[in-house]
Amino acid sequence: LFELSKIAMSGTAGYKLHQQISKALQRHSETIHNVISCYNTQAAALNPLHSPISWKDIAEYSFLGKFDLLFYSHADVQDNDWAKPVFCQAMVKFFKLQRACEELKHVSVEVCHLQTSIHDEEAHIAKIADKLSISNHLLASELK
Repeated sequence: LFELSKIAMSGTAGYKLHQQISKALQRHSETIHNVISCYNTQAAALNPLHSPISWKDIAEYSFLGKFDLLFYSHADVQDNDWAKPVFCQAMVKFFKLQRACEELKHVSVEVCHLQTSIHDEEAHIAKIADKLSISNHLLASELK
């Protein structure tokens, strides 16, 4: 489940990490299916009955908190709004939006740094071209 949550995270470090996580899940898929079978057997024996889960259900979990809360809870939390997939997806989108706003602030700072760097480089090249105009007129004209 931890690997599933990592693969669902936005901004996870690139293609290679996604491939490694996918391969790890494939290697452990038989174990995961066995655990699902065991869980479903135990869930059927509980009073009150707990609903069985499938691989598809687990693959759709976007974070571990939901699974852990449902697993250890004595109350039925599935009816709460925060446990419904639509609300979970809305929270994920909200946090992505928050992160995007932070990124915009960082990008605006980087833009200022880049503008300053370009200005400084242009001034430096102009200064060198002026110095070269005395000794190497052709090179100085190319720099200008």
